[in-house]
Amino acid sequence: MFKIYELFLIISGIAMLIIAAIRSGQTRTRRLWNAIFGAGFLGYGLYLLLFFQGGHYFLFFYAFILPILMIVQFMRDRGALRVRQQAGTFQAPTGYGQPTGYGQPPGYGQPPGYGQPSGYGQPPSFGQPPSRGETSADESQDPAT
Repeated sequence: MFKIYELFLIISGIAMLIIAAIRSGQTRTRRLWNAIFGAGFLGYGLYLLLFFQGGHYFLFFYAFILPILMIVQFMRDRGALRVRQQAGTFQAPTGYGQPTGYGQPPGYGQPPGYGQPSGYGQPPSFGQPPSRGETSADESQDPAT
């Protein structure tokens, strides 16, 4: 178990140092934290592997959780960077040379439902067969009248 812990510390440290070395998609602060934790994990793992002779040692549970969280966050940052790059390069063509906003800021114009009240117009079930459990307009009329 102890050798597995040492190897996991060393592998985690190397992985976080590699993530810190990749510049694209990360903020400078996140890269700095990856480098600090990576160097700490790598250094402590190498110390335990090379110089530790026995006695007490610290078992950091962060060594199991933190590298996974940082790799997941790195992948999210890379995905967000790709989306931003694709959104920046793709420009939808405007129709017939017209500007996209037509000179009016968004949020102006008629609100939805303005004009005719909702009770007018075509009924929602017009021309469609009734669904299960509903009766059609012909069946719902009282035959006595």
